[in-house]
Amino acid sequence: MQKAPELPDDEERLCALQDLHQLDTPAEERFDRLTRLAREIFQVPIALVSLVDKDRQWFKSRQGLDVPETPRDISFCGHAIASDGIFLIEDTLQDERFRDNPLVMEGVKIRFYAGYPLRMKSGRMAGTLCIIDTKPRRFDNKQCQQLRDLGVLVETELRQQPPIAEWLRDKQLQTSISQSTHTALTWMTSRTGAIFSSLLAAVGIFSLFLTWDSLQLQNHRNEATASAMEKLALVRGTVETSLNSKLYMVHGLSGFARAEGEINDDQFQTFASELGMMVPSIRSLQLAPGGIVTHVWPLFENRKAIGHDLLADPTRRAAAEQAIKARQLWMAGPLKLIQGGTALIGRHPIFMPDMNDPRQEKFWGFATILLDMDEFLAEVGLQPSDTQYNYALRGKNSMGSEGDVFFGDPELFNHQPLIGDISLPAGNWQLAIVPIKGWPEQWPNQDIYRLAATFITLLILSLVYFLLRLPHHTRLAVDHATAALELSEHRFRDAIESLPEGIAIYDPNGRLAVHNERFREIYDRTRADIETGSTYQHIVRKGLEKEQFLNLDASSPEAIDKLVEKALNQFQVPESRFEQGLHDGRCIRVIERRMRDGGRVTLHMDITEQKHNEAELVNAREKAEQANEAKTTFLATISHEVRTPLNGVLGLLTVLRDDKSLNETQHNYVLTAQQSARQLLGLLNEILDISKMEAGKLELETIPFQIGDTIRGAVDLIRSQASAKSLTVETDISETLNSTVMGDEGRLRQIILNLLSNAVKFTDKGKITVKAITRQADSEQLSASIQISDTGIGFNNDERERLFQPFKQMDSNSTRKISGTGLGLSICKHLIESMGGSIDATSQPGKGANFTLELTLKRAEKSQQTAHEKQAPLPINLGWPPVRILLAEDSATNQMVIQAMLTDTGYIIDTANNGLEAVEALKSFNYDLVLMDIFMPEMDGVTATQEIRKIDTAQETPIIALTANAMKGDRERYIETGMDDFLTKPVDKQELLAVLYRWASEQRDKA
Repeated sequence: MQKAPELPDDEERLCALQDLHQLDTPAEERFDRLTRLAREIFQVPIALVSLVDKDRQWFKSRQGLDVPETPRDISFCGHAIASDGIFLIEDTLQDERFRDNPLVMEGVKIRFYAGYPLRMKSGRMAGTLCIIDTKPRRFDNKQCQQLRDLGVLVETELRQQPPIAEWLRDKQLQTSISQSTHTALTWMTSRTGAIFSSLLAAVGIFSLFLTWDSLQLQNHRNEATASAMEKLALVRGTVETSLNSKLYMVHGLSGFARAEGEINDDQFQTFASELGMMVPSIRSLQLAPGGIVTHVWPLFENRKAIGHDLLADPTRRAAAEQAIKARQLWMAGPLKLIQGGTALIGRHPIFMPDMNDPRQEKFWGFATILLDMDEFLAEVGLQPSDTQYNYALRGKNSMGSEGDVFFGDPELFNHQPLIGDISLPAGNWQLAIVPIKGWPEQWPNQDIYRLAATFITLLILSLVYFLLRLPHHTRLAVDHATAALELSEHRFRDAIESLPEGIAIYDPNGRLAVHNERFREIYDRTRADIETGSTYQHIVRKGLEKEQFLNLDASSPEAIDKLVEKALNQFQVPESRFEQGLHDGRCIRVIERRMRDGGRVTLHMDITEQKHNEAELVNAREKAEQANEAKTTFLATISHEVRTPLNGVLGLLTVLRDDKSLNETQHNYVLTAQQSARQLLGLLNEILDISKMEAGKLELETIPFQIGDTIRGAVDLIRSQASAKSLTVETDISETLNSTVMGDEGRLRQIILNLLSNAVKFTDKGKITVKAITRQADSEQLSASIQISDTGIGFNNDERERLFQPFKQMDSNSTRKISGTGLGLSICKHLIESMGGSIDATSQPGKGANFTLELTLKRAEKSQQTAHEKQAPLPINLGWPPVRILLAEDSATNQMVIQAMLTDTGYIIDTANNGLEAVEALKSFNYDLVLMDIFMPEMDGVTATQEIRKIDTAQETPIIALTANAMKGDRERYIETGMDDFLTKPVDKQELLAVLYRWASEQRDKA
């Protein structure tokens, strides 16, 4: 390995390097920008700006390398600074100087190195701009020029040093200035000296601002130059790559001519088409034997060129002869074509063996490619519409700087452009680039900066004058501060005296420092003992001795000592809040908080009236809760007591309705009675619904159902009432509403029945129309609109405002013809809105009413649709053996109802009159199901259920609650006690059969 040599002027060079003040300084963007650009242009992993010190090379900027420095002995840059130009090693393993260098053998593993030596202003070497690769590579002249261009930019940045830097490092000058300043202090504090010194400081500061302004402008210009250089390199590379790739096709055309000898035009067209069809911006491919164009492609657009003698055309002859003379591809143009347009022409002279002397070659003709000028320039990105840079190309006919400008403004070359050579197969072009707005004459925000600099200079001038004159004003300031402090203290005193609360402030030793008169008024018995300087302990003890406080045992000195100790402990915590009862019945809230200096501030508020109001509020809340509890108990009792006999009435009427032996009159009587009973049940449900809504406890269930079926079912229930008044009911239900959706079918049926019932109630003649349409349907949701209209009495706008309010009726006087609670529409509105829908009503008096429901529901899954379509089968139809059911019910009527409902179904009923009998029955027989009433004599249903679960043979027997309790929470409460299901009275036959089948089939599956 050959060590890096020491230069003859190394001592002077190192001194100049130190004067640069760059060694061991932080990284700077102005250098990092250039190394990033070098790394991008040359596609290498490492690019560095290296400064070669005495024993090391230190990297001012590094891209792709982690270490900040390496020894000088093994450095490549140490060799580079000893060379005059670019120091290039294309393969280090082939160079004896470096093949065993540690940086080659391990670590970085350098295989390629190219470094441009950087010179300081003195001309001595500072370091290098170098690029490094881990694999060998070739480095041509164009790349050398690019590295040289970037190196010049680095040198420019390296030489930019703030003039103030050396002045700041001149310790002797600083000491001199300090001594001079000390000597002149006496004079400077005078008015004249202060003015002069202030002006001098302002001039110095402003000079610094101007220097920094100049540096910023220079940096901005350097940044613009670097950006333009980067753009120039990219455009130049694009032009060269694109142009050379297209010109290369001429060699293929020349080979075709040599191979064919005699050229057949069809063969030429085929070959040229395959060669140039997919290549953009090609205008034509041509062969010109003897310099005369005989074959062109494409033929149609370029027919006029056939027969053109290139050597006889004065505009073509010079470039054609140059190509023959150079015996290589020559780029001519751009030139105007005979067939129209402007093109770049690449001519390759073809030489073939002389028939008379095979050792000699003679000129055969040209193989030519024509590139459309405008299309080619657009392809490589040279557009006149570029918003950032202006470009110009010169070097017509490959003449470089000697050639004419053929793209862009020729004046661009006179405006300090950056110029790059575009290498052609023979000769070159020159590309110039200048920012559209010209090179910067002003850096961003310069005007604002100068305005700010002027302002800051004036501010500093004023500040220096003020500081120099400060001793004169110090006495005045002290006097003013003393007066302000006294004023502040008076204000503080006035403020705490004006407060309605008692304030006391203690110092860190627990002595009373400040207090107001209100504090003494609150503690009237110890008023004489509360004085500034009194300790907290003394004030508390006096209060206890004079029985100031209520409900505190201060009957003995020992008891007082304990209470004082407790108060002192509480006084030490950072913050405390407590209440005190005083001897006269007043209640005082005390807030104590520690201050930053260790003292304590206490706030004493009389809250006697607040305590009195709180007591009244608590009493009122207790009364309200008692009233609400009484209402809930009353509703539960009424519900139970009404539902129990109503179960018997509805159940027996249902059995009678199905009795075929009744004549028509008797059957109508039964229907009328059943309708009245259902009206009573509806009234009871409305009252319960209103109660639930007020409590916010009305819940909806989600089951699969069909909207169309629900509407038709409600209409069927109301037809008998309509027929009794000779009213017709017409329906128009969309077929799409027969699909299954998820929602609360019972509540929707309740809403529709209520609206239909109102329509029948308020209509004396005419008809009722139910129309249901689909607003919107997709795979996820179904939106329906249900309209119920009648030809009844209608209502006006004033009545519409109170239509949906509870207990409001359109005819509310004592002589009204139509009965009702006025709850139905209020409940309907709450229910439909709870479902996410809406209800609206329109009408005119005497012309009927129209109610519209809008509702969107989710579609049911296929499995839920199938479950919805199934009906509860009967054991007798399924061929099951009889299902034995124990009915625990104390009401003979309800026993009769259940037995009548289950006649001829396959369910066999045994009855128990109370819970005790039910327990004994299950001990002696294994029933399949149990129907359990809740309120029964001897033993209620809940207790009976708990006892049944203790029987080994009945632990898994399904127990279904059968109760008139329908309040919220009843179902959950009964399930928690051990029951399995829940049915409310009055019992619906179909619902009863469905529940029995579900549990009976489950028992059979377990068996």
